[in-house]
Amino acid sequence: MSLAREPERNVERSPSPTKTGRGLRNTGNSCFLNATIQCFGAIDELNQMHISTKKSTTTQDRLLVCVRELQAMGTAYTPAPLIQQIPNLIRYNKGEPAHAHELLIALINDISEPISQLFQGQMVSMVKCSSCDGSMTKTDNTQDISLHIEEDASLSLEESLYDFFQPETLEGENAYWCDTCQTSCRATKTLSYTRKHKILIIHSKRLILGKKIQNHIPFDTTLDLGPYMTPGHAPTHDMNLVGIISHQGTKDNGHYTAMTKREDKWTLYNDAITTQTTMKHIH
Repeated sequence: MSLAREPERNVERSPSPTKTGRGLRNTGNSCFLNATIQCFGAIDELNQMHISTKKSTTTQDRLLVCVRELQAMGTAYTPAPLIQQIPNLIRYNKGEPAHAHELLIALINDISEPISQLFQGQMVSMVKCSSCDGSMTKTDNTQDISLHIEEDASLSLEESLYDFFQPETLEGENAYWCDTCQTSCRATKTLSYTRKHKILIIHSKRLILGKKIQNHIPFDTTLDLGPYMTPGHAPTHDMNLVGIISHQGTKDNGHYTAMTKREDKWTLYNDAITTQTTMKHIH
């Protein structure tokens, strides 16, 4: 799972506390939480946010406490405020493993504006009937893009993203009910952005029928969403990679780490252990 953002404009950067940042203690299978917090900590808007704003939530306050602790000097921090909040966000029993992506989305859903708006994009779905050429459009807010990873494919992230936005044919059991034709018809469905995210989350779906797909997915550090914008809504800047949450191991026996970019430097966070790294190691 990766986080990419627009180029920052008029956002004050918070200096890292040390050359390699501050780690987070694992309190028992809490690596999914630690990796998620580290990626939030790479977002400068969160570092500048005041705790207990007028529209704040309990989750937001606790998240911001943990993000602030990442900026402090000292040994690894125990993110107790958020550990206590997890059962209110996802199905979770203390000491059991959980999914970082599920937690990340639950956190975004339980924080207030303007933080939540950083992750909001808007996508339009258009279905066009092949019989009468009539069309139906639906606009939805979206927080992320989930890309299916095929076991027998070796596509890059950009190629998978391209496939995600390709027109989909609706036919057979999945045919489109056309109100004009008053019958199920063959149709084409297309997706495009009307408003892109300030911070985009791309989730690689590696679990298929209970099995984890281990394929390596090549990726770049910049992303152009221009080809996937609705005409007239093209972005002016590429998005830049700022964070990665990585899962090593199998479905039942794995471990999460995070890599984030701050001040043009990449840091690997493995719970309490922090290490400066480079794009060579990330790829």
